[in-house]
Amino acid sequence: IFSLNMGSLVAGAKYRGEFEERLKAVLEDIKGSDGEILLFIDELHTIVGAGKTDGAMDAGNMLKPMLA
Repeated sequence: IFSLNMGSLVAGAKYRGEFEERLKAVLEDIKGSDGEILLFIDELHTIVGAGKTDGAMDAGNMLKPMLA
């Protein structure tokens, strides 16, 4: 069981797309775990719009395919 701290992912992201790259890396690790990672996201509703910049995808839209 892993807990994803969205604040930590966003913190220090100075450049456009940096947050997106961080979240992509986490999601790739989860995909490659063959179902052995259970991800807990406290306050899930707060991810809508998290990390959103012009031309970048927000966290909510990045997670949608994995939640479907």
